Amino acid sequence: MEQFNVADFECKVDNSITRIKEMLSESDPLLTMIQLYNYKFFKGLMNIKETIQGNTNPFENKLLDITQSILVSNQIMIGYDLEDNFLVEEYLEEIMSFYSAASILISFSPKEEIIRYSQGMQFNVTGTLYPLFEQDHFTDMLSPYDQLLQSTFGLTSSNLVSGILAISKHLRSTLYIKFLEDTYGISDDESLIDLHVIADYFDVEKITKWPRTFIKELSLSRGEYKDFYKDNLSIVTKESPIKYKPFLELDGRFYCFSIDNFIDNIYRSTLRVIRANNPGSSNQINLIQNDLSEEISLKLLKKMLPKSKLYKNVFYKAPVGGNGKDEWCECDGIFIFDNVMIIVEVKGGALSPVSPFSDEVAYLKSLDDLAKNPYNQSLRFYNTYKKQDFIELFSKESKRKYQKVAIVSDIKFVQACSVTLDDFNEIASRIEKTDIIQKSDLPIWCISINDLRVYPELFDSPSIFLNYLYQRSKASKNPYIKLNDELDHIGLYFEYNDYSKRINEVVEEHQDISEVFIDNHREEIDVYMTMKFNSILENTDPDNSSCSLSDGEFHKKPNQKMPKTFQQLIDLLDSKMNEELIRVARYLLMLDWDTRENIETFLTSRSRKLLESKRRGVILTPYMPMNYKKENKIEELPVISIFLLHSSNRVFKNETERKRFLMERVFDEDEQTICLVVGINDKAILNKAVVYNIGPEQFKALPFETYERLKTIRMKISEARNTREF
Repeated sequence: MEQFNVADFECKVDNSITRIKEMLSESDPLLTMIQLYNYKFFKGLMNIKETIQGNTNPFENKLLDITQSILVSNQIMIGYDLEDNFLVEEYLEEIMSFYSAASILISFSPKEEIIRYSQGMQFNVTGTLYPLFEQDHFTDMLSPYDQLLQSTFGLTSSNLVSGILAISKHLRSTLYIKFLEDTYGISDDESLIDLHVIADYFDVEKITKWPRTFIKELSLSRGEYKDFYKDNLSIVTKESPIKYKPFLELDGRFYCFSIDNFIDNIYRSTLRVIRANNPGSSNQINLIQNDLSEEISLKLLKKMLPKSKLYKNVFYKAPVGGNGKDEWCECDGIFIFDNVMIIVEVKGGALSPVSPFSDEVAYLKSLDDLAKNPYNQSLRFYNTYKKQDFIELFSKESKRKYQKVAIVSDIKFVQACSVTLDDFNEIASRIEKTDIIQKSDLPIWCISINDLRVYPELFDSPSIFLNYLYQRSKASKNPYIKLNDELDHIGLYFEYNDYSKRINEVVEEHQDISEVFIDNHREEIDVYMTMKFNSILENTDPDNSSCSLSDGEFHKKPNQKMPKTFQQLIDLLDSKMNEELIRVARYLLMLDWDTRENIETFLTSRSRKLLESKRRGVILTPYMPMNYKKENKIEELPVISIFLLHSSNRVFKNETERKRFLMERVFDEDEQTICLVVGINDKAILNKAVVYNIGPEQFKALPFETYERLKTIRMKISEARNTREF
């Protein structure tokens, strides 16, 4: 293999940027940006693969960003003729050449892996929030700053959000085609279209009606940041100058072309301009930011576990410092649902605004602040609980007064959840595989608010969400699972359930594997989110749709594939909002596909026989024991028996009758058995469910004569039944 030569690729980058600057210097910047927007817009139009999943060529994701960045940082102007056409194809070839060389330089840099990886992701990837969530997201994020916005710029938070949504609608939808048709009509003769007239479509002031002073604070003119890059190579290693100033100012007008750069950074950009123009506002901004980040995070998590107990801003005693003295420690949130505890720490601080290559120390410190420190806080809480198998939670009533609010105990599964305002998805999705996170048995789920918004949209089942956390915790300990995106975890879970086990099977099938490349598994999620957003656009404006519309079919919400009746059983258990029933659902969801199919066969075949027998007046009590054999017992699962009865059966109405019925039929009186009694109505729909635990203590509590009678009945039932094993 030919040895990698850094100097060769640095030379390629330098030559490409020099040529790009020359081409931009010889062109009208406004017409150039419009032509490049046209290229990207029409190339992606009706192409679901490119627009939803990201362009096939990475450079196209950042085409508008890199061009605008060079325009505002390059003062050289050779002069241009408005009649000359900008050579789009030649320019694109040069941009592609630059990105290819730059990507190789980043990949082969001698810097540590986490820095190389982060730089590469930031250099190539853009767009961190689904348009479907933009209205809710920016309303939540910006409403608390209403007074500051009004006092600083005379702009209300609702007007700010409306303007953001208007820009998004302008740059993402087919409104652009309608604008072109209304302006001049679509023609093969491009000379008929005056691109300066088309510029009105990108005019921020006309789109948003925001105060001009506010827009100007978010804008850069051509050459305004002429000293931003010290040389051409800095364009690879340094952050973009337009990150927090997304608008391009030309001849006294302000334009927006790159929607992803705008949406990704407008929240932080807004806070920056408030601070710059309203001295003394920083403390207020920090207080607002801490409160809103916690409030939004806990609200989104609560949507998935509506019946959970949530303790906000609780205090507990734990050893702190070198002397190990117990001190009061705070935790942002504790969710308790059945025997599951989620420890939530929320960080409203910003990821380092400079790129990883520009300042490694600052970037790693920001990762510590956003990931390492909150995990260590969660770990302290977890270790305090483990030490005594319970923990006392307190609220802070005053400076020195604390009031006990709860004692948490009997927890079987604990998950640490660290939520951040800023998105660093490229690291968060594999954070446990880095040195940032201390090795322990407490699984970490590090996620941005942007990605957390996706979860309530996809998880409307408490049992499935909790099972996902369990499977994700297993994946976090699997060294082969290193994903580039948080939503790939969901995609893998939907596809394989126990995706850690599936990856291990792949490794076992192929010897001497050190790394496993895991392809994109979020495609179905991307399509669903885009199609739902598109349906909203079309409902509000029939002539408008998302650029990524591929056909008129609305795609079904992604979920884990399950046999039909098995899914009906899980839905039934969830719908009761009963912790014990949902616990059984969680156990059933841990089963593999073959076992689920066996349960499906049991439910469908026995329900048919049950309904037929009912009409003949015969009592039939089919059931299916699971996990009772010692030789192939699943350690994580208890013994479960499912009983299928008609909904009218008296077993559902009388607890004493139910207990007797189950004690007569459990397989092993010495084994704790979870008995799930499911009812089916005349329409063959599962509509009732109760759960009852039968164990040795119930049998031991019986008087001798009663026990002997029960033993005789159990023997007769055992001899009479025709047990089919699954």
